[in-house]
Amino acid sequence: MKLELANRTIFELLKEAHAKGEMIVTNERQRRLGKTKALMLFAEINQLPVIVRQSQKRYYLKEHPDINIFGHEDVLRIGALPLTLLCDEGVPKRTIDELKTKCHGVSGFLNESLEDGVMNAVNDEESILTFRKANPLLLKIELDDIDSAPRVFYRGEQIEKIINADFSYVTSTELMNPTHIDIEYMDKDSKCGTKAIVYNRFLVEG
Repeated sequence: MKLELANRTIFELLKEAHAKGEMIVTNERQRRLGKTKALMLFAEINQLPVIVRQSQKRYYLKEHPDINIFGHEDVLRIGALPLTLLCDEGVPKRTIDELKTKCHGVSGFLNESLEDGVMNAVNDEESILTFRKANPLLLKIELDDIDSAPRVFYRGEQIEKIINADFSYVTSTELMNPTHIDIEYMDKDSKCGTKAIVYNRFLVEG
């Protein structure tokens, strides 16, 4: 079956797929919907083991100590497996097919576009850090309390010696570009002694 939510929750789809012994087929656009969270909850409630990408195994064992979790490479080498298993997104289809030939009931998520290593570059602990370093947030502002000076990070780098930090996001207008950023900071190597990070400095309605 395909992942088509409409008036049903992901948990309800998992329940239906499990009852039918089917996989829920997803695509690359269906990310960050809470699929793995629903899968792990379903597994915990029903006391079912979960197969994940091998590189994700350590991460999920730590995050879900009450669930029996197998890596997709390990699971094919284990002789006495439970009759019913769940698969997280990214487990290769060939693993699922081989388990079915051994008369195991398999359900969960299947996304063949994630089989070539996209997933294993995101979810284990070391890869999460690598992914975040390679894809830092555009802007991060930290404020300890209302009177403290903010710590500002731009593309993962902290901005030192801030002179002015101004950020706004206008939601009550029909502006094409509602985000406004104006951060000025001291820079001894700059000709004027300062630099600025600016998006829509003069924010006016079109």
